[in-house]
Amino acid sequence: MLLLRGSRRASILCLLVLVVSHAGAGIEPAGAQARHTATQTSPTIPVPFAEPTPLYREELHLLPGARARPHLLLMTLGGPNYCVQLQNVATQVHANRLCVDYGADRYLTPSERSGRVEDWGDPAYDAAVAKLPAQLARKGVKISGLIVVGVSYAGYANAELVATHPEMKPAALIVVDSFLDLTARFAALPSYHETRKEIETVLGGTPDQIQRVYQDRSPSHHLDGLATAIRNGMKFIDVWSVSQSEKREFLGATCDATANAQWLTALAGKLGKPVVGYVTHLRHAHALWRYGRGLLALAGLSGGVPPRTARAFSFAPDGKPPAASYC
Repeated sequence: MLLLRGSRRASILCLLVLVVSHAGAGIEPAGAQARHTATQTSPTIPVPFAEPTPLYREELHLLPGARARPHLLLMTLGGPNYCVQLQNVATQVHANRLCVDYGADRYLTPSERSGRVEDWGDPAYDAAVAKLPAQLARKGVKISGLIVVGVSYAGYANAELVATHPEMKPAALIVVDSFLDLTARFAALPSYHETRKEIETVLGGTPDQIQRVYQDRSPSHHLDGLATAIRNGMKFIDVWSVSQSEKREFLGATCDATANAQWLTALAGKLGKPVVGYVTHLRHAHALWRYGRGLLALAGLSGGVPPRTARAFSFAPDGKPPAASYC
């Protein structure tokens, strides 16, 4: 793996990669550097395509033929730590990657967790980010299909993006080991937890104090948008683990009935037909890391083996979630 650093004025020093980093206005000094990775087996070219804004920073990895012929575009929110988790599957299916980060976020490497400030469903951020794939296409990048895919926090953020902006018309939304309700996510966290403090700081209070804000930033309260996207042809692949390690690490926040199962039942009611969800016993994120191509196969977009231990559950309209579908 080759680690490269660059600035907006970097010049091409080799044939492998050009790295240009955008910094949000008022967030980082002009010319601030960003980390990018590239592999010789599947070279990508991180390039800029949008002017920096106070709301977001983007990281774009293009294959050499991105403007010559169509490729899948894998998109995720959450920043570099979530972008890198798409690298393997992007290589396997020869896809481009578009990764977007909240302007205030400083969670650029795992060691910088204390600087994490995610958007947590910021409507203005999502409105701006929703336009990026179309902007990219207008600049000549050929997109055969938009796949919005992410794990853990990124899964939630991606679901909220699509649920509030179904006009993006992605070919698939793939959510892995995540949650669809922000109030339930907050409630699962102990009072001392850094993620709980982050959510309360970003949103400006607790669910008891500002219940409507939490609802407005939850995919669970934008099921009409998800239903619209599905009716427009989007495949919704929701996968979560009910393993003991998952339950222990996240205190049930990603596998409790209020994380996914309850809302897939409600979504089925919106659609008037059953919705399928996939339950595994894998460790957190391994469904994406080890079986990313298989997740795309579930959406009919690639050949691949579904995640090991994955079991499909049907969530019926106005029914109850199957007992084995949650922890």
